[in-house]
Amino acid sequence: MVAIRQATLSDVPAMSALREAVQWEGGAPAERMRLYLAGEHHPRHALAPRAAFVADRGEAVIGYAAVHLTRRFGCEGELEWLLVAPEARGSGLADRLLRSAAGWLVQRGAHRVCVDVAPDNTRARRFYRRHGATDLDRCWMAWDDIAAALDGPAS
Repeated sequence: MVAIRQATLSDVPAMSALREAVQWEGGAPAERMRLYLAGEHHPRHALAPRAAFVADRGEAVIGYAAVHLTRRFGCEGELEWLLVAPEARGSGLADRLLRSAAGWLVQRGAHRVCVDVAPDNTRARRFYRRHGATDLDRCWMAWDDIAAALDGPAS
């Protein structure tokens, strides 16, 4: 059983270990992740409110997502990170993490939301499109209304 819960600073080592285990070039190293969650590191145009959610399988964090309010690209929110362990991909876990993040954003009135996605990351781009995001430019995608992601992927 995998539980999705709001992350705390004590989750940073496990989140960072997952990032390192999958050799993800995105995301952030442990210290920047800690500073981000503590509200001491601010991505460009970020506002202070932020949250992270972890997928916890009891003995391990197998995924996480982080979001914050922003003014980047005229958006109100930004999906900072979304990572799922390879063995859990395709299980719907990314959908659940995105829904948790989207719910947090919508509760704070953030509907237009952006996410930075490498141009060659076709899997992530396909995932975000299924959830209603469109291309903003070569490296960014956006939802006009992230609330659409609360209903799950489009068919």
